[in-house]
Amino acid sequence: MSARENKIMVRLNDQEAARLDEIRGDEDRAVYMRRLLHEPPSGNEVATHTEALAILTRLARDGRATPAIALERALRGDQPASELEDFLRG
Repeated sequence: MSARENKIMVRLNDQEAARLDEIRGDEDRAVYMRRLLHEPPSGNEVATHTEALAILTRLARDGRATPAIALERALRGDQPASELEDFLRG
């Protein structure tokens, strides 16, 4: 018996596609996406504090309440780093 093949189509806007191309390097898009499913992020793929603030800022500006609260706490210094990291990991 052979494994069934599944196909998933994802639509990205120009900005999302550009970001994907930026982080995948010269790796094929499909290969990069498949690898994300199988490998945990390496140390250099985890957001730095500055990157985390940029992510939270972007989400807060889009009207997302939870990231806005996390951003405000992070900027005040009230949120422990581990809590911020947990939020960003999902």
